Amino acid sequence: MKLHSLLKATVLALAVATTSAVTPGVASATPANNNVAPAGATHALLSRDNTVLLLVDHQVGLFTGVRDIDLAQLKHNVVGLAKAAKTLGIPVVVTATMPDGMWGPTIPELTAALPGVPVISRAAINAWDDPKVRAAIEKTGRKQVLIAGVSLEVCATFPAMTLKAAGYDPRVVLDASGTFSDAKRTAGLQRLATAGIPVTDYATAGVEMLQGNNDPKAHQVYADLDMPFAGLVWQLKNSSSK
Repeated sequence: MKLHSLLKATVLALAVATTSAVTPGVASATPANNNVAPAGATHALLSRDNTVLLLVDHQVGLFTGVRDIDLAQLKHNVVGLAKAAKTLGIPVVVTATMPDGMWGPTIPELTAALPGVPVISRAAINAWDDPKVRAAIEKTGRKQVLIAGVSLEVCATFPAMTLKAAGYDPRVVLDASGTFSDAKRTAGLQRLATAGIPVTDYATAGVEMLQGNNDPKAHQVYADLDMPFAGLVWQLKNSSSK
């Protein structure tokens, strides 16, 4: 075949292939709308209508071993998140592993913030493996599960991974969780990243579920979260207005 004929045949073949790619009825690898996220996509913002808060093993005995975050700060953060969730009408599931044993009861600050919310006692290490915990989450009908736990790499990470495998959209609240060494913290964060599970902080999660500062509940949510820098801004505003 002459060179001219070969080039002509090649151009014709490319033209046919290009036409087929855009012809109706011909499958294309590119979605019609790249801006539409699949259901349960992990980059979707938290919705107060689709979120349930799971608090795992915030127990007195376990708190004594926490080394990666200041204990007062950890208590402040998990209690603030629990209060904000309650204000926003977010269902809260609280569970403790063998609270009558060496790990002790749930910290009193947390139970005081959630009156009427039972603490589900369990023996399973992974909270999702406990039928009572699973039933409590499933009963809400919600798919976005905000998780905090002590320890981070076990009590928060294990249920997050199995919830994701079950079709849920889990997020782990880093500063409302704690663990027993920096190495454990690093290991937990790496495992979550590998599994594609987002990590957030307690205040971001709270305002993400609030969505709007014009919401009638906004003032109470910010009071619940009690963010130190926000308190300072408020004090400055009040002093400058005098």
